[in-house]
Amino acid sequence: MPQIESSYYGIKFFHRTLCYNDPCNHSIVKNMYQAAKRMITHKVKKKEPITIEQLTNIHETLLKNDTLANTRTVVICLLSFAGFLRFSEIINLRLSDLIFEECFLKVFIEKSKTDIYREGSWVLISKTSSKLCPVKNTLTYISLANIKKPNEFLFRALSTGKRKSKLRDKNTPLSYTRVRECFKEALKLCGINEKLYGLHSLRSGGATAAANRGVPDRLFKRHGRWRSEQAKDGYVKDNLEVLLSVSKCLGL
Repeated sequence: MPQIESSYYGIKFFHRTLCYNDPCNHSIVKNMYQAAKRMITHKVKKKEPITIEQLTNIHETLLKNDTLANTRTVVICLLSFAGFLRFSEIINLRLSDLIFEECFLKVFIEKSKTDIYREGSWVLISKTSSKLCPVKNTLTYISLANIKKPNEFLFRALSTGKRKSKLRDKNTPLSYTRVRECFKEALKLCGINEKLYGLHSLRSGGATAAANRGVPDRLFKRHGRWRSEQAKDGYVKDNLEVLLSVSKCLGL
């Protein structure tokens, strides 16, 4: 692919520089260029969305040994799933970005890919009565990690002592590579094929769960901070029941 593009644009540059007629403007050349790109382009295979059942499995498996590292991984998964959070959004959260209310959690997203004016946005996450409650698990993690300063990043590297682990004093968030490793390790422990999933599976999993449970499009789009319908729909994998509902409603 890079060789084709460099050759194509090299020919264009050469002819323009010497004031020759550009053969790349001919329709046959343009069609051949597009055909060559399609022939060698690898099909993009999207990662599968995480399901509630898999989240339950991760929660139960990791918290059998509720170390700080395991609790950190669980909370990253739950918040990303419940808030439709991208990696860049979850990893840059500080304590000051969280406001705990009686029945819900307010999460301030300072920077987002779709927030071109950097105004920030609030994501509301409800408290639930289940063990997967993202609000309760986040409070447990903050207490366990002893995070007290408002400017502290929530998810940082750990230093392991003789007795227990603790967050490192250096106030820098985890890298993408490290979070991905922790997530993949959690999937392996649960007997889930980790090759089918990536960190974006958490955002798409939350979006899929919401869509299949009939959350209105307006609320769905606002919660996930999507700018277009096309972008939003690309995250959803409809389940069998939803797909069959179309033909069931035809009156046959």
